[in-house]
Amino acid sequence: MNPWRCGMLVLVGILGWTLLLFLYFSWSIDSHSSLLLAVVDTGQVQFSARTLTTMRGQNDSSVQRQVRRLPPAMMLPQVNKWRRARRPLDFEFFSEGRQAVHALWKGQASADMLSFRLQEAKKSYTGINLHNVTYTGSMVAQRGTQDLLCQLKRQQLRTVDGTEEPFAKLGWRQLVPGKPLQQLRDTPYRTCAVITSAGALLRSSLGKEIVDSHDAVLRFNAAPTRGFEDHVGSKTTIRIINSQILADSYHFASSSLYKNITLLAWDPTSYSANLEKWYSKPDYDLFPAYVERRRSSPSQPFYILHPAFIWHLWDVLQNNIDEDIQPNPPSSGFIGIIVMLSLCEKVDVYEFIPSRRHTTLCHYYDYYHDMACTLGAYHPLLYEKLLVRRMTETSMDDLSNNGKAVLSGFSQITC
Repeated sequence: MNPWRCGMLVLVGILGWTLLLFLYFSWSIDSHSSLLLAVVDTGQVQFSARTLTTMRGQNDSSVQRQVRRLPPAMMLPQVNKWRRARRPLDFEFFSEGRQAVHALWKGQASADMLSFRLQEAKKSYTGINLHNVTYTGSMVAQRGTQDLLCQLKRQQLRTVDGTEEPFAKLGWRQLVPGKPLQQLRDTPYRTCAVITSAGALLRSSLGKEIVDSHDAVLRFNAAPTRGFEDHVGSKTTIRIINSQILADSYHFASSSLYKNITLLAWDPTSYSANLEKWYSKPDYDLFPAYVERRRSSPSQPFYILHPAFIWHLWDVLQNNIDEDIQPNPPSSGFIGIIVMLSLCEKVDVYEFIPSRRHTTLCHYYDYYHDMACTLGAYHPLLYEKLLVRRMTETSMDDLSNNGKAVLSGFSQITC
């Protein structure tokens, strides 16, 4: 056979197989898009408490993946397969978002640096405006560290104290702890650690530093320590839990994660923070489990964050960003940082601003990968991290190499 003809046949064969593989890959991505779009804590697909306790290398018959899908209106828009086909190297779901992360180190990140999918998610949630946000304030992005900390300090930490309706008529004044959260034993703490659940903590070997260097340690939701002590330590002083945890009453009542520590729960309301409407229709019904725990363990400090406090933090976020942020409440991580700034003289925040260790892994204790867990889809995570970057004097090199942002507590700030 003519060598030239033979070469052409080989080339055509290679191109044909390449096209078939590309089409198969494109179909595979589309057929699994609903799974790939599932993002923990983005409001898209929300996992129950048992999902959050799924741990690497541990067998527990009570630990099962349970996925509860929100109504279709809350699902992110499907990415058009032909538009994605023109981006063969973008890989929306597994992009590590390097541009946005590097910009965060410099304090200069914006939504334009997000992947196409996350930009579309942001637009979708803005259009839905699930919580009826009607922000009328200004947007200023030039505040320095001191001014920003003073602004946050003025948003005084507030919990449900039983004096407002409908809680007053339900007898909550006698149900909630007698002392406010700010008067916990040993407060103000001298040094505190906020341990995010970021996948970058896996193999970080920070456990000894976390335990030895801090008077109090804050953790989130059902993030475990057992089996991960070398990387995240073993000490827990306060745990912030979202209402999904309490809605799974069996898990909450039986798990040791929520015993012998201070608990701080929260649940989103509409922007108006109407308590009557909130109590009658919470996002997840946290109230029965709260009442049961307070009655069975009255000595355990257990508080519910006031919804108005949460939305005041959102206002500060929007006020300090010169572009529209998602009209959804801040993440547990950002809320936790502000809480600890109210309770501690110095706060070390681990892997909220991603270090060079960052990957697409959502949590150090599970196997789910999606950059939305780091840069946000439902929560305004990108902007929260940008604000924390502006609040810290930690150098860019220290942030990028160590993933630890050092913040001065509100008690150390003169305003």
